[in-house]
Amino acid sequence: MYQLNYHSKSIPELELVQLENILETASVINASKDVTGCLIYHNHSFVQILEGEKKDVLEIFEKIKADNRHDSITLLWENYVEKRYFNRWSMAFHRPEDQFSTQFVNNLLMLSSFSEKSSGSLRSFWGHVRRVLESDPKQEYETI
Repeated sequence: MYQLNYHSKSIPELELVQLENILETASVINASKDVTGCLIYHNHSFVQILEGEKKDVLEIFEKIKADNRHDSITLLWENYVEKRYFNRWSMAFHRPEDQFSTQFVNNLLMLSSFSEKSSGSLRSFWGHVRRVLESDPKQEYETI
């Protein structure tokens, strides 16, 4: 099993319909290649972890890097791992204008605190998720 995670910044004019399209396309492509993972989008930042066969993960990552809806793509970690950690995960989505934004972020912060971090890739992923979630100076979030 191979894991890869990255961070990127969305283009400033990214619209909600484009986010929904990203999720729809990713779900279809990832399912067809048996690639699982988690995608977080907050404050114009993406953090994603992908896991599956190395050739499939790298092929998907190449498509991600070519996508013009984001830039400043930084590969955070890639390596082989003993098992799949996101085997039952489907893409989660939170509308940025949702009235429950603070609760959503607090729930993700709590998840990042309690999630397994047995590989460097998982530690890197959840650490970057926390940094992205805590980067909003307008919001007050719980300290977990």
